[in-house]
Amino acid sequence: VHLVVTPELSLSGYSLEDRIWWPDIAKRSWRALEDLASTSQGIAAFVGLPVVVNGLMHNGAALISDGAIRGVLLKKYLPTYGIFYEGRNWTPWVGGVTSVQGIPAGDLVFKLPFGVVSGEICEDLWSVQEPNRDRVLAGAEIICNLSASPFTPLKSVRRRRLVTHTAERLGCVYAYSNLLGLDNSRLVFDGGGFIATPEGVAAEGDLLSFEKWTMASAVVNLDDLNRFRSENTTWREYAAHNITCEADVKTIDASDGAFIAASVDDYIKELPEDFYVEPAPEPVGDRNPYLDELFDALVLGLRDYFAKVGVFNCFLVALSGGRDSALCLLAAAYAARHLEGGAEGRVESVYLPSDAYSTSGTRNAAEALAQALNVPFRVVSIEEESKVALAKAAELAGGEDKVTSLARQNIQARVRGTMMLNWANNVSGLLLVTSNLSEAAVGYTTTGGDNQGGYSPIANIPKTLVSRLLDYIAERDGIAPLKEVLAIPPSAELADGQTDEDDLMPYAVLDDLLYLFARRRLSFPDCWRVLVRRHPNHDAEQLREWTAKFGKLFAASQWKREQLPVALKLLDLDLDPKTGFRFPVTQSIENELAELAEAQV
Repeated sequence: VHLVVTPELSLSGYSLEDRIWWPDIAKRSWRALEDLASTSQGIAAFVGLPVVVNGLMHNGAALISDGAIRGVLLKKYLPTYGIFYEGRNWTPWVGGVTSVQGIPAGDLVFKLPFGVVSGEICEDLWSVQEPNRDRVLAGAEIICNLSASPFTPLKSVRRRRLVTHTAERLGCVYAYSNLLGLDNSRLVFDGGGFIATPEGVAAEGDLLSFEKWTMASAVVNLDDLNRFRSENTTWREYAAHNITCEADVKTIDASDGAFIAASVDDYIKELPEDFYVEPAPEPVGDRNPYLDELFDALVLGLRDYFAKVGVFNCFLVALSGGRDSALCLLAAAYAARHLEGGAEGRVESVYLPSDAYSTSGTRNAAEALAQALNVPFRVVSIEEESKVALAKAAELAGGEDKVTSLARQNIQARVRGTMMLNWANNVSGLLLVTSNLSEAAVGYTTTGGDNQGGYSPIANIPKTLVSRLLDYIAERDGIAPLKEVLAIPPSAELADGQTDEDDLMPYAVLDDLLYLFARRRLSFPDCWRVLVRRHPNHDAEQLREWTAKFGKLFAASQWKREQLPVALKLLDLDLDPKTGFRFPVTQSIENELAELAEAQV
């Protein structure tokens, strides 16, 4: 390999957040860069690191080759939307050239023994005024992108489209490298880089690999670029009008190293079998790429969190016989298979019944699933502890008749939560919180109970998607007990005959409201109008009532969301208050509810 491209901030780690304010981070990163550069004889590599320019922190991509640091590209565009908050910590590079530690930095292109190379960093590619255009016009034949682009299902398809279009439009080779695995706690990065030429993808990295790192490589012929540019009249016209470039791009001559070209045989291996007929896509059959990727990312993120924290002996899951705990156990069992040392003894489960409300159906479903996954299963009653807790609640309330129905339900959840936390202490276990995104939206969790634990792997997955994922994995992997779980109506089993949808509303309606309000930012009247058309099997006035209920619960539940454990982020819609959804804790929605009451279809 002549040129290596690593992910964004590969030396320091991407999700530094406020840790970047400690001066030692940039200093240690630069020392690491110097050490790495000393090993770069006969090879060139882009590596990412934080750099300080005139006292301001910048996101940099350094090129090292033949034992030296040649220069540092600086990130121009900083995302401050969704889960990104880069504007808080980083300074955008406005353009031109400066120096860092005596090394050129800013808008640079590099002459290397094999060709002219430049690059950009993650968001620069997605921006309207991407820097790669000026760098190509300054002579760059290869553009390298160092990225930390978080996973959402099928996002790699969008990246692939963007990379191939850019390579074709600019007449360049475009090498895109993306971070892999869980970075610091909740963002999963799916890897899957690309090398593209104007004619298409030359190489593609593995997506959601469980290896610590992967590499995709290709042999490309830079003479093809000269042919493409000279034959493409619109490219020539544009280059002629912008021959001096709008930006102040400096060229660094680093062509003093040795270069031995790849053999013709290596080049031929990468040519298509038929120059005129594209190969047919691989058959998909019953496979769903979206659900495959979503589940793989869930498992990868959970495995990496467990391994990188490095203090846990096993995963702990309180099985209820319901869907959420089933998905958590499934993810833990699969994650354990990818831990060093194997899965043996890495997952434990327990069923915590209340004699009054737990049913044999949920117990049997929980036990059957644990057995199918080769996970130890035990049963520990909460009856005695619940009676003691109820007696103390009555003592505080002034009599058992004054303990409300809601308090009686939550007593059981809190007893379970305490027992699980104590178990985790005893065995150094990672206690998985089994709450989903739908519950977080409307506060359908018990503070101090089922929302307490070490990590919340499915907090970003709505209930309807939990169900669909379980149904898919049951068929894909032949796990029959998941069908038993899916046959049981969702219920917390904290009261006689209780079901979640009786307490709330149908999950299909709730999850639609969640998406329309929190993701699309529709008003409540508009949410209701969409529901009327999407759910004609429900009465319009019933849908109006559910919309108002959702609004009240959502607005009143932010204080609970502020207390949720660290959670895995997998979808674009993210209610995590620290990084995804900054919603006021106290507010009034009376005007919005009044408009909903008067709205017409």
